[in-house]
Formats: sequence, C-alpha cells, structure tokens
Amino acid sequence: MTDPTHPQPAAPQPAPTFYTTAELAREAGVTRRTVMHYAELHLLTPDQVTASGRALYGPYSLRLLRDLIDLRALGMTLEEARDMVILRRATHDIHGHYRRDWTRADIPLDDTRLKALHTRLRAINAAFERQANNMARFDRWLTKRFTGGDLPGLTGGSDPQEGEPHEGDTHESDTGGNSPA
Repeated sequence: MTDPTHPQPAAPQPAPTFYTTAELAREAGVTRRTVMHYAELHLLTPDQVTASGRALYGPYSLRLLRDLIDLRALGMTLEEARDMVILRRATHDIHGHYRRDWTRADIPLDDTRLKALHTRLRAINAAFERQANNMARFDRWLTKRFTGGDLPGLTGGSDPQEGEPHEGDTHESDTGGNSPA
C-alpha cells in the first residue's frame, strides 16, 4: 500500500522515437519536399540535429505536420498555420502533452496575432459545425451512387437519419432519385 504522505515519483517518460525527414514524410503521407518546404518556412522545426546536420523530428512533429496539412485543407494561410504551430509548441512538450507550467512569456506571438488567430479559428469551427451534417449526408450519397462503398466509412459525428427531411434538401422525386440528401 502506498503512503499518501510520500507520493510516488512519476514514471519516467520513454525516450521519444525520432524520424528523419523522409520517415516523417512517409508517416504523414506527404513528400519529403513538403516536409523540407515546411521546415524552410519554419512551420516545422527539428527536435534534434545530428552532428552531421541531419534533422530529426519527434513524435509530436508528426502530429504537427498532420495538423498543418489539415489546417491548410481548411483554408488557413501559411502564416495562420505557422502561428498555430508556434502556439502548440509553446504549450506542449516533445511528446505532445500539454504543459501546465507554460506562461504568456513562452508564446512569441503578440496579442493582435493571437486575437486574429482566435477569430479565424472560431470562423472555421462555426463553418464546420454548420456543414458537418451536410458533408456526412453528401458523403453517404456519393458512396451509394458513385463509389459503391469502395471507400471506408466515416466515423464519429452526430448525423440525422438519411431518410429524414432536412432544411434545404431536394427531394428524390424532384431530381429523379439522384439528390445528395
């Protein structure tokens, strides 16, 4: 039995796995050139550099790279994506765990840029929330009508039943059965 007056020390974190540029690219499903381009733009920074100058990226860099890809797909500019990476690196450790000890001084972005980033994130999130059910229904419609289920199904998200009428939907009888509803 453990003594509550003498807490046990936290288990040590395992040493992170490091990726070369090519390995990071392969894991994220992008080209090596994409990783190098993001590194040149300071969107990704190596967690270590070997004596011979080879860049090594930790596991959190893989998550950041995937996030960069997603943020760009959502329409964020490179500058906005860079600010997101800066913010995340300042508030998370190399393993990607949230650092509770961060302070405002750790974040090298001024208040104007943080406010602009916050405004942009809220706009993207609001647009996503407005479109989430429509995108899921349209995906099902495309799967049923065109791909024959060749793509894996979507997971998560709340989504009304396909047969339920929705605001703005076109009824199958109006389009000969090919409505994306």
